[in-house]
Amino acid sequence: METHLYGVFYTIIYVLLCGMFIETFEEKRNVAKKIYRYGAWICLAAADYAVSVMLDGNIVLKEIVIIMLGILFMWSRFQQRITKIAILVILYQGICFVIDYIAVIVISKCFPVITIERLNEPLINLMIGILSQMLLICFIILLRRYGVKKSAEMLTAMEWARFTVFPAFTIIVLIALLTNFEIPESSSQKNILLCIAFGLLVMNLVVFQLINDILKWEALIRENRLLMERVKNETGMYRTISENYDKQRKREHEHKNQMAFIAALARSNKIDEINHYLKEYNEEMIENTDLINTNHVIVNAVLNSKYREARERGILFVVKVNDLSGLRLKDEDIVLILSNLLNNAIEASAESKEPVVKLKFIRECNQIIISVVNTLSKEPCIIGNKFITTKEDTENHGIGIENIRETVEKYGGSCVIKYDESSFRFVILIPDR
Repeated sequence: METHLYGVFYTIIYVLLCGMFIETFEEKRNVAKKIYRYGAWICLAAADYAVSVMLDGNIVLKEIVIIMLGILFMWSRFQQRITKIAILVILYQGICFVIDYIAVIVISKCFPVITIERLNEPLINLMIGILSQMLLICFIILLRRYGVKKSAEMLTAMEWARFTVFPAFTIIVLIALLTNFEIPESSSQKNILLCIAFGLLVMNLVVFQLINDILKWEALIRENRLLMERVKNETGMYRTISENYDKQRKREHEHKNQMAFIAALARSNKIDEINHYLKEYNEEMIENTDLINTNHVIVNAVLNSKYREARERGILFVVKVNDLSGLRLKDEDIVLILSNLLNNAIEASAESKEPVVKLKFIRECNQIIISVVNTLSKEPCIIGNKFITTKEDTENHGIGIENIRETVEKYGGSCVIKYDESSFRFVILIPDR
């Protein structure tokens, strides 16, 4: 009875690890209630164990049936193409065989106390199986960290190193239990030994799932923060467009009055007054007219707004653009990128002795090139790989560069940042296709 109980428990962990392995490559899409999902996992584990017991003498047939059961279950769980699921399940089964073989070879070769005869003992065999599953957990962790890198960017290298301490410690303990203890004669001692081994394995699974859930929550928080930043920028952009539209209507009304006034001066033959008035009127028109035109409404709105803001703050704003009509970037992404770049540039250059902001936004050689260069009063503050705001409101500032990077990467682009004591350069390259 005890042997069957441990066998079922071992099979449940095997099935869970199979799900974790496939989840590394695919997202779960089954939206059934939790109680049904858990019941399905238990049913699959029970079916696998029943097949293992009934077909114990026919290894090939047993493995084929287990693989078929795994494919059908994982296909219903992840709802992806069945060929892809089949490849992943077969790959998982192959990895399990390789890791089992490695575990047996390492234990038998490195620790002479584990002889061939002892490998056939049920307790030793089960302990090596637990060690193999622990090694499989480590393999999945490494796969997510260095292979697929699913949510890997959410943890630093040092945080991943601290996380792997527990799996490494568990492997050392399992090897110590295998090699430094004699096989207990009483069933209670055997049960205690197996409970310790299974307990360590389960704790690793719990920690792994906990870290995975934390990463998902952090990714969701980052997405929400990015969305709020986009909404804020887009709201400001549309507000600016609305204000410009109202100003334009007022200017049209004033223009009619001014034309009537000039006509009255002309009828009175007051040439000097007309010249003086036209000079002032031209200066006012230049002041209120949009000077930047890229054939893209959103880009024009943002650039002209930031141009006026920079001029009001005494900043020299130099712009180089070309025809940006048909730009493949979404409007909200354009607003996010340009607003964050120019807000940071204007804020930084305003504090320098010679405030200058240079913007280049062009399409050439099948690339979208956005470059912003601004003067600085001091070098930016950097911790790790992140630029940290020097403003007091750290909750709402200092995340602009991270938002820009995420948005650019969405289009397959890249960012380059260079700076020194007097200038800061941010260059974005996005494929224009």
